[in-house]
Amino acid sequence: MSTLEEWLYPVPPPPPRPRTKPMRVLALGISRSGTESLARALRILGYDHVFHGFEIWERTPMLWKTCALLGRRKYCSLGTIPGHSGVTREDFDLLYGDCEAITDQPAPQFARELIAAYPEAKVILNTREMDAWHRSLCTVLRPLTTGVVYHVLPWFNADLYWERQFVRDCLGPFFHGSWERHGKWVYEAHSAMVRGSVAKERLLEWTPEEGWGPLCRFLDKDIPDEEFPSGNLPANVQNEFDNNMTRCIGAAMRNFAITVVGLGGLAAYALARNRVDWGWIKEVDLRAMCG
Repeated sequence: MSTLEEWLYPVPPPPPRPRTKPMRVLALGISRSGTESLARALRILGYDHVFHGFEIWERTPMLWKTCALLGRRKYCSLGTIPGHSGVTREDFDLLYGDCEAITDQPAPQFARELIAAYPEAKVILNTREMDAWHRSLCTVLRPLTTGVVYHVLPWFNADLYWERQFVRDCLGPFFHGSWERHGKWVYEAHSAMVRGSVAKERLLEWTPEEGWGPLCRFLDKDIPDEEFPSGNLPANVQNEFDNNMTRCIGAAMRNFAITVVGLGGLAAYALARNRVDWGWIKEVDLRAMCG
C-alpha cells in the first residue's frame, strides 16, 4: 500500500478481536448460494457470532480496506511462494477473531487458506443450481460495480475507495477479470477445489432446499422447532447495501461538489487574469503605435 494512498484514503484498522473460542464452521460457498440463509440458520443453532459479508459495510470502521489488503496479499503481492499466498490465521483473525462461524464474502476467495488456517473447523460447501446462481450473482454485482457510484465517487471518499479496491484486487482476480464471462467455470473450479482440500468426514455439501436435516446431522445439533430461514432477493441485497452506504455516497458527493467548485473557481480566476494581462498588453501596444 502506497504512502499516497494511505494519506488520501485513510481508514483506521478494525479494533482487535482476540480469539477466545475455536472456529467451528467455515461455509465456503460463493455469494448467492444461500449464504445469508445459512448464516441465520447457524445463529439459530447457537453459534456465537456468525460472520456474513454484510458485516463488511455494517461495521464501524467498515472492513473494505482490511478485505482489499488481504486480496492484494493473495493476488497482487510480489515475492510470495508460488501456490501460497502467505495469508495466515493471524491475518484472518483481524476479521474473524471473535467468530465461531463464517459465510459469504470474503471467505470464498480464501477458501484454501481458511481450511488450512482453521483445521479444527467443519467445512460446508453451500451450493445452488449453477445457472440460477450465476444470474443472481450478476444481478447483484452489476449495479454495485458500474456507473458513477463505482467509477467516480470512490475517488472522493475513503470507504468507497476501499470498496472499489476490494472489487478490483479480490473479486476481480477470483473471477479472472469477469464474473459475467468466467463465473460458471470459476464456480465449478471453486467447488472442486474445496472438495479436494477437505477430508470427507469434515465436509458437507449442502443446498438451502435441503433445510435443517443434513445440516443438523453434520453439526451434531438438534433440529430447531422453526422453519428454515428463507433467503434474500437480489433487490433486498441492493437495498441493504444502499442503506448502509448512503453516508459514504453523501460524503463523496459533497467532496466531489467542493472539488468541482474549487476547480471552477481556479479556472475562472485564471481566465480573469488572462483577460487582464491581455488588455494590458493591448494598451501598451497601442501606446507604442501612437507614439
